Amino acid sequence: MCAMARSHAASHRNRHVPALGRACVTVAALVAVLSVLALPVIAGSAASGARAALDARRAASPPLAVTVTSVSPSYAAPGQKITIKGRLWNGTASTMRDLSVSLLSSTAPIPNDTDLQEFAGGTLQLSEVPVSVSPLSVGHLRSRHSVAWSIRVPVSDLRLDCFGVYPLTVFASNAAQSRTSSDPVPLPFWPGKAAICPGALRPSPFPITWVWPLIDSPHAGPCPGLLDNTLAASIGTGGRLANLLDVGRNYAASAKLTWAIDPALLDNVRTMTKPYQVGSSASCLGATSHPADGGAKSWLSDVVSATTGQTVFVTPYADVDVAGLAQFGNNADLKKAFTDGEHLAGPMLRRNTNPAQVPASPRRLSAIAWPAGGLANSEVLENLGAMDIGTVILAMPALPPTSSLTFTPGAVTSQFDGVGTKLKVLLANGLLSSLLASKATSSTSPGTIFNVSQLYLADTAMFAGQAPAMKRPILVTPPRRWDPSTTLASDLLADTVSAPWLAPSSIGQLAAQPEEHYYSSVLTPPGRDSELPGSLLRKVSALDTKVTLLQSIMNPKDPQLSRAVFGIESSRWVGQAAPQAGRMLTRTARFVHGQFAGLSIGGRQTIHVTLGGRVGTVTVSIRNLLNYPVSVGLRVRSSNDTVAVTQKVANEVYVVPAHSSIEPKLSVNAAQTGKATVTLSLRAPNGTLLPDPPDKPLTLEISATNLGTVALVICAAALAIFVFASAAQAIRRGRPTPGPAAAGAEAGEGGDAGDAAAAADHRDSPTDPVPADNVDSDNPDAGRSELSTAGPGPASLPTEESR
Repeated sequence: MCAMARSHAASHRNRHVPALGRACVTVAALVAVLSVLALPVIAGSAASGARAALDARRAASPPLAVTVTSVSPSYAAPGQKITIKGRLWNGTASTMRDLSVSLLSSTAPIPNDTDLQEFAGGTLQLSEVPVSVSPLSVGHLRSRHSVAWSIRVPVSDLRLDCFGVYPLTVFASNAAQSRTSSDPVPLPFWPGKAAICPGALRPSPFPITWVWPLIDSPHAGPCPGLLDNTLAASIGTGGRLANLLDVGRNYAASAKLTWAIDPALLDNVRTMTKPYQVGSSASCLGATSHPADGGAKSWLSDVVSATTGQTVFVTPYADVDVAGLAQFGNNADLKKAFTDGEHLAGPMLRRNTNPAQVPASPRRLSAIAWPAGGLANSEVLENLGAMDIGTVILAMPALPPTSSLTFTPGAVTSQFDGVGTKLKVLLANGLLSSLLASKATSSTSPGTIFNVSQLYLADTAMFAGQAPAMKRPILVTPPRRWDPSTTLASDLLADTVSAPWLAPSSIGQLAAQPEEHYYSSVLTPPGRDSELPGSLLRKVSALDTKVTLLQSIMNPKDPQLSRAVFGIESSRWVGQAAPQAGRMLTRTARFVHGQFAGLSIGGRQTIHVTLGGRVGTVTVSIRNLLNYPVSVGLRVRSSNDTVAVTQKVANEVYVVPAHSSIEPKLSVNAAQTGKATVTLSLRAPNGTLLPDPPDKPLTLEISATNLGTVALVICAAALAIFVFASAAQAIRRGRPTPGPAAAGAEAGEGGDAGDAAAAADHRDSPTDPVPADNVDSDNPDAGRSELSTAGPGPASLPTEESR
């Protein structure tokens, strides 16, 4: 809703125009004119173009505009004087004279919500009469200039009696009333006594609970560091998150805020507490280095101090789209996002990581879920109930058309999740949610800020006045990534604390209120534009499978991979931002593919191996080009059942260090000669095959021959011949001693048998070597022992491995 001056004629013409539309258009024109006036004059053709644009904007600006910038106090009470301030703008090309600013009011309260919204938006003119206070005169007002004004009026002059919201209009005109403008102010009135108004009650304070969100867009992918550096500005002085934290900290105790925090935000800010990288490619290259952010550590510290003693619940990591994941069956991912977020945020917020049911102690996270947009179907509740989440925040559904209720029911009810579990359901007020979601909340214009805060106060008073005897709690949920001006955020919480018809309440106190039974169902199924597309989430599920496989081989596991997937599934991308989720999906998929491509086995696609027999060994190489160790195994498949290739240890898992390789040996056994193709693939420790590397699996072409067997037969035959020859010689030496003539011939000329034996003994003596001229050249073996081994010893026989 935008603050601006509105003419009475325009208000009649626009009776059925939506409240925010025309107000915002006129304010935009007014801001455009002020911006143009601040520009320097540009020479030449550029100056001509600027003047043409200026003339066009001047033609669109209102000739006279009155704007209210504050009402103090913001509600009326007996015995008070109210000060109303604002500015008066002359949009004509000449000076305006004899201007006046006066007040109009009515003694009849605004009857219902619809009339309140239309009156505040300037599309409904109610029956009002001049207030008996002297008009403020403005002698002259130069062209394209504005002037501040202030009027003070006793509440008694407004003649108000019953609790309710009353119309008050600031009216400006020239003397001839040819130029007029007005700005409406919905003014709540709080009677001095509870029973002062016959037939109407002054309500007891209504419980009101605020959810204060600290949620941002995902800023991290699979690579170390951040995708962008916009978070630095947001947590810095004057940034969105810095402002929300400052305002929330100031009112945390008095307004009893309930904090909703995204663990991904805490994680990303923690990354900035040390030197970090920004903007790397999918291969983690090309990043820009940044020093540690000076405000990151203090911002995290402030979050802890601001939330101490207050109710805190965390969204699933990256605030994933709960409805979308539940709708398209990725329940495991949804549960993992909740668990991962709780385990990360708990220690950082100095709380137990296991959430407790509402009301939780100040040292525990609260088991609360807040689906995006407050929309949920039965699948969503069923999943949340299965995760022991007992409280769900949803948008307040519309009442059935046949309902005759004249008031808005309270915020507390319950709903079964479809499998028998009853969940506590807290319903956000629809009017307040719409107001806080309007673009006007981001404006820094004093008039716009006042209009939003004043309408918030009037909406709560109207809610209480509809059925003042029925204490119905109110739940306020701003947008998840709310970006209000600091002034507006402070004004809203200040009004919450000070309004006498409101009583700030924690979410635990809210949940303890009696349940409403006016809603036939609290479920509002998300539409196509209210959740991530199913086509995207199905692709994410396929990617998630590969991520899980990659993590299973990492030493240690990297949680950043799962968190990158959660970032793709974030509710931030619901609606028109869905293409951004698609780009993040592509980026993460490329990263995962690159990781698997960094692992390979062998040096060539096909290796030919020829065995000299049926038994042998093959050495292969497992290479790891990644920045971390991996644990992998080998899967061996043979095309021929007669050839078996085995590892030393069945299903062995090898740890391959980063940027290195290992060379395991495989045993080959062939039952018969022939050829076989053996395929070697890498697998995870659980047996799941890894994606094929770029050069495909390694194949071994193994040929088993009879060469080793033939060689063994030849050696055995030679050995047998040698043994037989030796045996024959031994037999000859073992015959009876021949006669003297034969003995003399064997001993040599002139010798006898005893001399020959003595000579033999002398030659065998190790201490008396035989002279060379005593060797018998015709019988070289004559000097060896008859018991010496014939042939090679057992140790020199060929083994199975050498055949």
